[in-house]
Amino acid sequence: MRYILLFASAFIFSQAYSQKKCVQNSILYKFYDIPPTEFTQPLGNHPEFEFLQKINGVTTVEKFIEAVYLPENKTKWGREFKAFDVLLRNSGFTNGYKDLSLKNVENVFVKAGTNGNLGFYDKEKDRISYIYVKLNPGNEDPQGIAAWKLTNKDGCYLYILHTCGNAWYPNEPGAPSVMVSRSHSKNSPPKNSGTDACKVVTVETITKPVEQKVDSVERPLHISIDFYQGDITPSKQKKNSFDTAIHLIHHLDTVRMFKDKAGSQFKVYANPQTNKIIICKDTVVKLYTQLVEDKSKPSAFDSTIFKFADTVYFETKASQPICKNKIEITLDGGISFNAIPRLDNSAQHTQTDGSHVAAEFTISQIFNNWLQAGISASYMTLSYQDDLPYPGSVAGTYNQVYLGNPIIPVQLFGKFTFGKPIGWQANLSLSVGYSIPTKGKIVNNGITLTTTPSVQGAPTAGIKLGVAYFFTCKFGLGISAAGQYFANKGALRNYNLFALPITGGLRIRF
Repeated sequence: MRYILLFASAFIFSQAYSQKKCVQNSILYKFYDIPPTEFTQPLGNHPEFEFLQKINGVTTVEKFIEAVYLPENKTKWGREFKAFDVLLRNSGFTNGYKDLSLKNVENVFVKAGTNGNLGFYDKEKDRISYIYVKLNPGNEDPQGIAAWKLTNKDGCYLYILHTCGNAWYPNEPGAPSVMVSRSHSKNSPPKNSGTDACKVVTVETITKPVEQKVDSVERPLHISIDFYQGDITPSKQKKNSFDTAIHLIHHLDTVRMFKDKAGSQFKVYANPQTNKIIICKDTVVKLYTQLVEDKSKPSAFDSTIFKFADTVYFETKASQPICKNKIEITLDGGISFNAIPRLDNSAQHTQTDGSHVAAEFTISQIFNNWLQAGISASYMTLSYQDDLPYPGSVAGTYNQVYLGNPIIPVQLFGKFTFGKPIGWQANLSLSVGYSIPTKGKIVNNGITLTTTPSVQGAPTAGIKLGVAYFFTCKFGLGISAAGQYFANKGALRNYNLFALPITGGLRIRF
């Protein structure tokens, strides 16, 4: 760099241009006759354009343009992004943010202690405004306050500070003038409309290149690593099988220095230029030293770039939980009806005794998604009515005959399930076991007679159909209808009865 500065001092590239009027319709450019507020606190407490902050990865000009055009930023920071676009339109960028490209953005430093307007965003009041300050914030680079300089096609500019993402415009002599729309009468043309006192000058520059040689250099290594996640989901459109959504889940961007012993060789020169420029009364002439580097080998200012990106794809269709339960417990309740025995005597009659409470408890082993086996115990009432003349009964009335009050079938069963582990299921159960009748009696007009059915235990068998809905792998609800056969013998006669319990209740798996 020392050699470049020595060379730069050997020549001056002169360029003159006419002062252009700038579109400055934002209050960012309005200054009033008041002393500035001393601003010494660190930047970033009230970010105006948060998506442009350094902490959000905006560290290079390329990253700045990427953040401006990233669709996610328009959604995540909608309020701030819209304000940024309006500010650009009010600053001479005709199409707002769409006018920004790499050539419009520079990475510069603002001199500490400069007076100017600083933007801020008060989120509590949803207010974006500007304050006139003497800019001298803490925790900044000794060279100054890092900023992005945005310049439009007319050469007019504004700044966005790195740390806070806030707009900044200095109150300096010689800043571009404000363009103000005025209406003029036909007889009163605007001032400075003439071209008198203007001259054409020709500026020509010719320089001899300076050759620079370095034995070894410190070269920066720019490391950029991005990790992406791709979610593959079934498409809502019939023509497409799947949709893929890609989003950034982690970003690493850093710079390290390493010693390049291969050395470097390069030349520094200025482009020869010949320009014809019109010089008028309001012309401001600025002198530039425009240096160009011609490299035969990588120089000390080159950086080695390492970029790595990796994407992991997830298919959400395969993300459904796999149920690995081994035991199922059911607890059901409902009602039961039973068949009526027929007598071989046309003078006596039988009829139904209606429905009774029924319940069932089961526990079973789950072998796979469609097969399980276990043991069950049920609670049912077997009863009917007849008009037989039992001792103590009133003639012409019906007796209630309870064969089992309750009768308890204890059975082994196998169950076949059709459906998914989570959601709707249909099932079929086959069972066989032994029924245990209890509290058999005959009641007439509320009086228990001395005659009893004296029903004995006997084999029983059943078939059951049901449906269930499992909300999770462990919990569900179900309803079922069963047919149960009883072959019990009594003191009065042998019974071959069917019962129809209809029950519903909880399904618990673990």
